[in-house]
Amino acid sequence: MPHIFSGDPDVLRSEKRKKILPVDVFGREILSRLRYRDTAVDYGAGTGYFTEVLAKHFRRVYAVEAKVSMASILREELDKRGVKNVGIIISDTPQNFDFEIDFILFSNVLHEVDEPERFLEWSRNARVVVVIEWKKIETELGPPVEERIEKQEMLKMAERNFRFVECPEIYPFHYILVCYHEDDALDKSNDKTKKRS
Repeated sequence: MPHIFSGDPDVLRSEKRKKILPVDVFGREILSRLRYRDTAVDYGAGTGYFTEVLAKHFRRVYAVEAKVSMASILREELDKRGVKNVGIIISDTPQNFDFEIDFILFSNVLHEVDEPERFLEWSRNARVVVVIEWKKIETELGPPVEERIEKQEMLKMAERNFRFVECPEIYPFHYILVCYHEDDALDKSNDKTKKRS
């Protein structure tokens, strides 16, 4: 059985998390490179740690969260900040959207599901999919090491589902996979990332 986050919202917005997983770096290094910015999905949004930065880059964001308590906190936070372009969906299964999705984010969520590759298969119709997961090393925060998914294992799953997979190194305790099919999905003018195809 995969590790499921305990649900403490204070951990999700803690200063420690902000130091090791800063959203401004994510915005600068990942989101700023996207060519299409209409619709995004934050799968496993929690209290909206990444949802808010997505809302600044996309016309519409759908935050998918399994826990009603987390979704309630997310709604309060968005209302407090006046963020109007986020819809919240309460579900623990992939949704069937009947419109194009430009971007899907799985942040620290695939290690919590029974079949992570099923979620990657579901997401493959999006223009760009980003996976952020804990490296399989001892850290003060995060799930037990034995519950984490090794980067190489996740990379193999991603490569089975996407034409291109990049692995930018921007965080000390997390790895990132940027997955896409269309060569023009990302701006590559300042490309420093490692691309697999």
